[in-house]
Amino acid sequence: MVTVTRELAERIAAMAELLLSEDDSSDATLRQLADLSLELIPGSAAAGVVIAGDDTWADSASAASIAQLHRQQLDSGAGPVAESLRFGEARRIDDAVSEDRWPQVCAAMTEAGLRSCLILPLRTDREPGGVLAVYGRERGSFAGAGHDIALLFAAQGGVAMRNALMYRNCRRLVENLRVALESRAVIEQAKGILVAEYGYGPEVAFKRLSVLSQNTNRKVKDIAADLVAGRIQRGQFGAES
Repeated sequence: MVTVTRELAERIAAMAELLLSEDDSSDATLRQLADLSLELIPGSAAAGVVIAGDDTWADSASAASIAQLHRQQLDSGAGPVAESLRFGEARRIDDAVSEDRWPQVCAAMTEAGLRSCLILPLRTDREPGGVLAVYGRERGSFAGAGHDIALLFAAQGGVAMRNALMYRNCRRLVENLRVALESRAVIEQAKGILVAEYGYGPEVAFKRLSVLSQNTNRKVKDIAADLVAGRIQRGQFGAES
């Protein structure tokens, strides 16, 4: 019988923070959740986390056979993983030998030595979001307390995924802002050079940079960087366009 201890509950609750790490790639996020599900959910022998959206999907599974099982379902649109993603509802197979809803999935599970599975939605802000898929070698592996622990795990896993997504979006925003500020700074330097060299006003100086950018099919910031670094002849900015 599975005992839900305070330590177990605290470890599952801590998932909401574990994904805020330096390695913020999607693959790393999914691997962390899949690995933890194997460790913390009783009866689990294999696991995978699938995130889908915009006609693409990402999967991190504990075995190649599980990844292939998910791929077949997502490609065909049929199976418990595909349905859970589509409808945002849990799906469960208690005995792959007697289950008749998804014969191809059950046959693949049996071949891999798996008898039962539980597919749970990961609640995120994305539609469709993701699912946690855990597999057991015994019939009815995810009944009783094991099922309740899996539900708690999936709930916290959704929080973790949402936090990780927000974290990555913030980092991306900061990086984009940094690049934009650096580009603006070098463009302002290049404009200053042209103002000092030819007596242009700031708007005319920028126009000269833009004209050369169009003529050479290069970005203005790259033209500006070359001018500041002395990699481009200043004389070509003197002619009227």
